[in-house]
Amino acid sequence: MYDLIVPKDNLLRQLNKQVDFSFVYEELRANYCLDHGRNAIDPVRMFKYLLLKAISDLSDVDMV
Repeated sequence: MYDLIVPKDNLLRQLNKQVDFSFVYEELRANYCLDHGRNAIDPVRMFKYLLLKAISDLSDVDMV
């Protein structure tokens, strides 16, 4: 479905394809504890959310 809807030359598709977002885990390792409380939202997901907001100039309300 994603391949049918999102054009191949879409900027976000290209970023997702070319950028290894695993660096986010290393950057935030000291801020996440795996054995205390509930699991946090995936840091890569949050980073992509913030990146989308910045690229598209969207507010939090617009994102929801």
